[in-house]
Amino acid sequence: MPQLLLLALLLAAGQGWAQNVLQPLQAQAAGQQSVEGSLDWTTGVLTVYGEGVVSPDIQNPAQRRLMGFRAAKAVAYRNLLELVGQVHIDATTTVGEAMVASDSIRTRVSGLVRGARLVPESQQEKDGVYQVALTLDLTENLAATLLPAVRRPVPAATPTPTYTPPRTYTGLIIDARGLPLKPSMAPRLLSAGGNELFSANGVDLAYVRRWGVVGYDRDLERASHSDRLGGAAAQPLIIKAAETSGQYGADVVISNEDAVRVQMADQHAPFLAQCRVVFVLGPAPAR
Repeated sequence: MPQLLLLALLLAAGQGWAQNVLQPLQAQAAGQQSVEGSLDWTTGVLTVYGEGVVSPDIQNPAQRRLMGFRAAKAVAYRNLLELVGQVHIDATTTVGEAMVASDSIRTRVSGLVRGARLVPESQQEKDGVYQVALTLDLTENLAATLLPAVRRPVPAATPTPTYTPPRTYTGLIIDARGLPLKPSMAPRLLSAGGNELFSANGVDLAYVRRWGVVGYDRDLERASHSDRLGGAAAQPLIIKAAETSGQYGADVVISNEDAVRVQMADQHAPFLAQCRVVFVLGPAPAR
C-alpha cells in the first residue's frame, strides 16, 4: 500500500470518518504497475496517488522538487483515469464501460480528470521519490456527464392502497446493514414485486449534481440527521432492506408493504425527486 494511501486511511479514522463508506480501488496499469486509490462514498470523493522520480543529472534542489512533483502529478492523472473507470454507475454499468460505449462520455470524463484537484499538503518526498494525491468529486459535472446515459423513461405509477403517514417525512433511509450491498452512483430501490420505486429516473438533476442520487453511510444515527435529509430537523422514514439485486449487487429490494409506505410518504411530502435518500451499510447490528 502506498505511503499516501496508508496515511489517508489513518487520517480518516483519526478525524472521525471511520464510519464513512470507504472502497479501496486497485488496478494493474501498463507495465504491470499497480495503481491504488480510495473512494469515499459518504463524501462522494475519489482519491488517487502518483509517484515520480527525477534524473540524478539534475542537481539543483529547487529544480528537482519542481520536476519531481510535476512527474508525480502526471502519473496521478493517469492513475485517476484508470481508477475512475472502476466506479459503478449503477448495478450493471461501470464508468469504464460507459466510456468504451461512448466517445462523447470518454472525452468528457477525460476532461474532468484533467481538472481534478490537488490534495492540500499531499506533496511529499522520500528517498528521491515524489508523491502527490488528486481528488475527483462524483457529483457535479461527473454526475451530469454519466447519469443521463442510464436514465430511462419513468414507467406509469402503479396505484397503491390508501395509507396515511403518521408524520411528514423529510427523507428516506434504507437500512441495508448485514447485506452485501455494493455502492454505485445510481442505484435503484425496488419492491419485492419488481416495481421500481426510486432511481436516477425522474429525479431532478439539479439535486443529483448537489447530492448525488443517494447518500451512503455506516452510522444510522449520523445519517438520520444528515443535511441531505434535513439536518437537525430531519424526520426520515427508515425502512429495512430485504435483499440486494442487480449484476453488481448495487440495487436494494424492500418488501411490498414497505414499498407502499415509501410511495405514500413521498406523495404526502415529496422527497424522492430531491434525492433525499440514504443507504446505510455495514455489519448487521447486534440483537
